[in-house]
Amino acid sequence: MLVNSKFLRLLFGLTLFAMVATSCDDDDDNGNSNVTNPTLTQAATDAGLTTLNEAVTAAGLVSDLESAAEITVFAPNNTAFSNLLSALNVDNLDQLVTEIGGIENLEVVLGYHVVPAVAFANDLADGEQELTTLSGQSLTVTKSAAGVSVTDAAGNTFDVVTADVAIDNGVVHVIDGVLLPTLTLPTVVQAATDAGLSTLLDAVTAADLGDALTGAEAITVFGPTNDSFAQLLAEYGVSDLNGLIDRLGAATVSAVLQYHVVPSVAFSHDLSDGMMLETLQGEMLTVNVDGANVSLTDQDGLTYNVTAADVAIVNGVVHVIDGVVLPIDRPTVVTAATDAGLTTLLDAVTAAALGDALLGADAITVFAPTNDAFADLLAAQSVTTLEELIDKLGAEAVTDVLEFHVVPAVAYSGDLTDGAMFETLDGEMLTVNVSGTDVTVTDVNGNTFNVTTADVTIENGVVHVIDGVLLPTL
Repeated sequence: MLVNSKFLRLLFGLTLFAMVATSCDDDDDNGNSNVTNPTLTQAATDAGLTTLNEAVTAAGLVSDLESAAEITVFAPNNTAFSNLLSALNVDNLDQLVTEIGGIENLEVVLGYHVVPAVAFANDLADGEQELTTLSGQSLTVTKSAAGVSVTDAAGNTFDVVTADVAIDNGVVHVIDGVLLPTLTLPTVVQAATDAGLSTLLDAVTAADLGDALTGAEAITVFGPTNDSFAQLLAEYGVSDLNGLIDRLGAATVSAVLQYHVVPSVAFSHDLSDGMMLETLQGEMLTVNVDGANVSLTDQDGLTYNVTAADVAIVNGVVHVIDGVVLPIDRPTVVTAATDAGLTTLLDAVTAAALGDALLGADAITVFAPTNDAFADLLAAQSVTTLEELIDKLGAEAVTDVLEFHVVPAVAYSGDLTDGAMFETLDGEMLTVNVSGTDVTVTDVNGNTFNVTTADVTIENGVVHVIDGVLLPTL
């Protein structure tokens, strides 16, 4: 709600509340026509209300308030603002503005302290009365023998500590607290929509995380841009989010998204260089602060920049970043083969001294035979051990066999098409056939084997487990 845009309509559209006298010109307590009263700014300065003046100036409300026909201002003193800063764990007015959702909400807060009519203490009726403020919301004023108090929308009650400071267009009552109206902040979904983070929203929906994020008590979201997701899709060789989910799996995509959420509120002024943040995914992000620049570093040492900070939401804050942070601890080809129990393959790779070549390659696709597949090959060659196979065929031939299982490019199952031909590290071609969800691989001798486990992501490519050993020309 913008106070500036509504001032004239509110000033002339709201009727004076019944308990306020329509004229106080003859009341000695209210001054007389021969006295020149100060402006609101001058009165606040004289009363030492420096923080209020700073806030009114920051919100651009000085001319609106001072040109208004009639106003009553319940003006918080410096201690009141100091108490609010402490309650919100912020250090200054700028941080306060950030915490409450920006200048527009600061205007709402300040407008909540102003009534568009003149009400000196003598004009107030005894007991409670509801007064409509420039913010459009009501506050409760209570007059009793003990004095005057004001209660805000949150139920906080503060006392008038200095009453009846006459100004040229009304009166100021100094109070010992900052009145808080109902502030409108977006949900994380609304904030992401407003920021144009449509791919992030689609991913959150696909991972069924929307309710968890909107229902969380306190969150900080590092939201990747659409361009960030586009780069990730290109890295994995897919065209859309569904392709990424197919490639990585729904659980992995959910983990990626949760790696962007911290279960506490951290505005930029809460962040410090070297700070470690634990995410919903359970792993840590490192914060880097260099002047006004903030970035995040993931567990792999990759850094992402905060391009738009401090989008306040109803349960926390969103910071927009220029990359998708990956928590995935992608294994090496050796680790993946170990995890899959492909011990004979590993022994063969070690015997052929191919480990470093595979680990150091920029991009590889490995069609990895199972132990049973190697056992079948040993039986077909009438040997019982890998060593006997090497003795029979020769070390060079065994190296050729292994290299025939490696393509020097990344090809996930989604990249494979029926009849596709791939050149291997051995220099010969293997053929892929696709029928529905079934994928087979055929060697140069016409032997065909099934892909039994597809799309095992490794740090430099992908592994597909197959149920036979492919043979090049020997």
